[in-house]
Amino acid sequence: MRGLLSLFLIALSFFIVSGCNDNENNGISNELKLLLDDIVKCTMLEKQLPGLSVTALKNGRVIYQEAFGKADIEADIDAKVDTQFAIASMTKIFTTFSVMQLIDDGLVDLDDPIGMYLPNLPNDDWNTLTIRNLLSMSSGMPELAYCTDGETNESVCEDVSVDGKEVKFNVPCMGTGFECVDANRVPYMKFINDAGLIPVQFDGGAKYFYSNTNFLVLGELIETLSGKSYETYLRENVLLPLGMTNTRPNNVPPPVIADLAIGYKHVKENTGPQAVECITFNDAPDNCSTAPPQGVKCEAIPTDELRLPAQSFSAGWLISTQPDMAKLENALNSLSPVLMSPESYVDMWTNTVLNDGMFERFGLGWGVCSELFDQNCPVPLDPLAGGDSLDKIFELPTDEDGLVVYKDGALAGYSSIIVRYLDDGITVVVFDNIKAATEGELKFAPLDLASEIAVTLRENGI
Repeated sequence: MRGLLSLFLIALSFFIVSGCNDNENNGISNELKLLLDDIVKCTMLEKQLPGLSVTALKNGRVIYQEAFGKADIEADIDAKVDTQFAIASMTKIFTTFSVMQLIDDGLVDLDDPIGMYLPNLPNDDWNTLTIRNLLSMSSGMPELAYCTDGETNESVCEDVSVDGKEVKFNVPCMGTGFECVDANRVPYMKFINDAGLIPVQFDGGAKYFYSNTNFLVLGELIETLSGKSYETYLRENVLLPLGMTNTRPNNVPPPVIADLAIGYKHVKENTGPQAVECITFNDAPDNCSTAPPQGVKCEAIPTDELRLPAQSFSAGWLISTQPDMAKLENALNSLSPVLMSPESYVDMWTNTVLNDGMFERFGLGWGVCSELFDQNCPVPLDPLAGGDSLDKIFELPTDEDGLVVYKDGALAGYSSIIVRYLDDGITVVVFDNIKAATEGELKFAPLDLASEIAVTLRENGI
């Protein structure tokens, strides 16, 4: 079955690259552009998003690329298409490209155990986990969280003491009364070492479980096999070959990157002098279905709440721009050999088979699913909750289902997504600079906007 799906993906990719689509356009009408503008602006008003940039592409060519709102509210700096945004866990697709290149070069194999190359991992049980297990989030490596107080659910969790704090698998396995804080302020080597003190949650390949630990370890693998720093390898072998000159590691706190959008959070109560209006438009649309919420303001995320480069590394380090993402999509659409071999693209975008023969909604570094399987596919991930919003397994898509590959990212002050609707060659990339709400009237995921844009393009014959 895996082989059949792989062949289908190769054929599908050829169809996309060939541009055999009666509705293909090199651009869109002014009326459609204005409609998309209004969709974005209404979303920003409804969800109080300070700044946002978006690109829509058809068969690898940009058909819509705009930015709205502010990169810096207090300094009155507009968001532009070349404004840099932190892309958080979208970094993982770049780590995936790097690993797949090393596989293409014969330096490692997908089914090699990670311990062959990293013999000093902090947990001996990690040594037998394969590269495929890590890339597909099926390794069982835990997500690190520090938890204090409350009553432990002994049937689910085991206590491990790290620096005087209890370390648990992650938030969902807590008993009652626990206060859990994610470990995004922990340097990545300490993150790996502390996670190694927690028992592996299941046998490699048994389940899907989203954990940043997988991709931090893969960053170490890239450095070991290449003999270069992760940053250097990525720049020389992925970014510069694709012309992505404005994609780079984040270096906050200071020195500040001049063109990086400021990250914000919503405040509704006890607003202080730092609170400002989240967004205003001089030409606000008058046809939005929902009025902007009242009493909501925005504050810049304090530096000590940001996820820093020393913490994120190969799991969430990068910042990028829309023009750079358009260059990436052009390479992905054409299955560019500059990036990877055709076989590696297929492996990356083929659903992972678990030990029981069921299929994950995840390939290698990317979510992989059928948009018609149900209305929640794809769905935004919550990395700090282990990706529990994603169903663990699903049935394979049929020829009538639309195949989708995607990756999102979220951290304090920023969220992002790239969604590739393979059957009709539409790709949408969204960046914003807000720590969006996960519930209530301000609940927002970039996927929501990306999906609406994709549907609108389809309905207008693109």
